[in-house]
Amino acid sequence: MIRPVRAAIELGAGGDVLATALRAVHHANRHCPREDFVAIAFPKMRMGRAMMLPGDDLELLGSETSLAAFQALDGTKTLERRGMIEPFEIGESFAEIGQEGAAYLRDRSCERHTAGWLRRSAARAERRGKPLGKPVEPRANDTKTLVLQHGDAVLHVREVLGIYTGAPLMVSTYGLSRAGELAVLPVYADAHIKAHDAV
Repeated sequence: MIRPVRAAIELGAGGDVLATALRAVHHANRHCPREDFVAIAFPKMRMGRAMMLPGDDLELLGSETSLAAFQALDGTKTLERRGMIEPFEIGESFAEIGQEGAAYLRDRSCERHTAGWLRRSAARAERRGKPLGKPVEPRANDTKTLVLQHGDAVLHVREVLGIYTGAPLMVSTYGLSRAGELAVLPVYADAHIKAHDAV
């Protein structure tokens, strides 16, 4: 679990902690075998007034080897050295098949309607000397997805509640689930509490 200390949150540095941790996960995953990638979860993800918010906690799931590689990276060490995060501990996850869980899916459907995507598509078509294709209207960000800035990339993350099956958790280098292979992680998110309260 990556959790900013209270002082970092109060100073508004929670977003910096999250961004640094996400970059470190991406870096670690790019240097690990695909079956040993670190998966990320936002168990405190919630709807704010106008947009989805990540919450303060970032939960990481992976093997001891991949989590140790994450912990050894400069970005993670900097967070620890500056006292920006709670002490980092690697613990064993006790997951039972059939328990409630959540997948954190990179939703590319939102990205195809952003001004940046449309601009890059037009430039790509011009370089290739091909027609642009079916016009796509730009639209505002989907408020049901969490929008994360990851370097120059913008990631739209959707939380999908599901059942943990015990199948191998295959995620992208960002630590996120893919649409074709949903990786339901054994995490109990705030969204489960809301779902139970609504019943």
